[in-house]
Amino acid sequence: MQRTACFVIANFIGLLMVTPAAAQEFGVELDGGLQGTHYTLTNGQTQPLLGGALGLRYGFRLTPRWNLVSGVSGGIYRTRASLHDGVAYSAYQVDETGSAFRFDVSTTGYKETQRFFAASVPLLLQFHTSDPIVQWYFEGGAKLFVPFSTHIDVSAKQLVLAGYYPDYNIEVSNLPQHGFGTVNNWRSTATTKLRPAAALSAATGASFSLAPGIRAYAGVYIDYGLTGLKAKGDSTPIATYHSTGLNGVEANSVLNGPGAGKMTLLAFGVQLRLSFGSGRSKPVTKAPQQALKDTLTTDQLDEIQEPVVFGLLGESALPEIQKRHLDEVASLLKRFPAVRVSIAGYICNSESETEDKKVGVDRAAAVARYLQSNGIDAGRMEISPVAGNEVFDPSNPLANYRSRRAVIKVL
Repeated sequence: MQRTACFVIANFIGLLMVTPAAAQEFGVELDGGLQGTHYTLTNGQTQPLLGGALGLRYGFRLTPRWNLVSGVSGGIYRTRASLHDGVAYSAYQVDETGSAFRFDVSTTGYKETQRFFAASVPLLLQFHTSDPIVQWYFEGGAKLFVPFSTHIDVSAKQLVLAGYYPDYNIEVSNLPQHGFGTVNNWRSTATTKLRPAAALSAATGASFSLAPGIRAYAGVYIDYGLTGLKAKGDSTPIATYHSTGLNGVEANSVLNGPGAGKMTLLAFGVQLRLSFGSGRSKPVTKAPQQALKDTLTTDQLDEIQEPVVFGLLGESALPEIQKRHLDEVASLLKRFPAVRVSIAGYICNSESETEDKKVGVDRAAAVARYLQSNGIDAGRMEISPVAGNEVFDPSNPLANYRSRRAVIKVL
């Protein structure tokens, strides 16, 4: 199983290495919550426990609002299984003399903590809104899970081991030297074989621009298994029979018995991700200077990069007088769809006039939203979320109003 996991991961990484132009956004993701399995258990119950996963994500842009997301991650999955007290679990065995008997095991306080690691590869379709600062996202699709390193801790306050010999119509329950009797405060370990499985996956939340090309994601996720992680159990008893005494009694786990139903993956919790890259395609172009010359004249470049002045102290709503200028900017950006811009908001911070840094962010966002309302795709704009504090003309306090501005730069 470990070789299978390594094979899946190695092939996926190899695919990314031979197609570097396709990956447009790289991210590191951390998931945490209840991560385990779900299955029915005769005379018992199960529940997923706390777990987590760490992974690498790659985004491929399909349209301005739709991305194809893949990657690879590794996680730990844990499940608690418990049995009702006093129920007898039976299986037929053969003793040291060759006589067949029914081996009955009843428990008190029986619990199992089942744990395994898994590598997973997602294939998700992501939709996100186009706001330049805060975006809502939803993604859904499927994941392939490859489990390995299964370990099961088993404990019980009491085991009662008894044998019934149908040939003699005799029941033996107090013969410890031959493996029949009571074991108190029993602890053991077990394992089981798991196989690769598929699961539906969905997540939703919000992403926040931290800097040009860097976004933070916060949301919730759920993975729900479609195929079983293990084959159907056989008639193995939950504890082994030892004809020489009670000291060698070992666990077999409920997963290996007939009482465990179809075992599927179940995980849900909080998702955090930090992504790097524009998330936009990067077409092969001429040298930057030549490309700029082919698309924009000097006058057109100056028109786009002319500052948008807000004027009033603390003002972040776009002044009406500036909208005509931004209409011209939008018109130029429509004429030259390959042009991308960055927008930075500034504040004034002199001895007589100070503004909160958030005002600068709001000014940049106001410009971006107005351009977007005029048909400019948000994917062509990068917003600086940290306001500047440059004073336009330190020698002239009357010109401080021009420090309260947003600046558009052609990338």
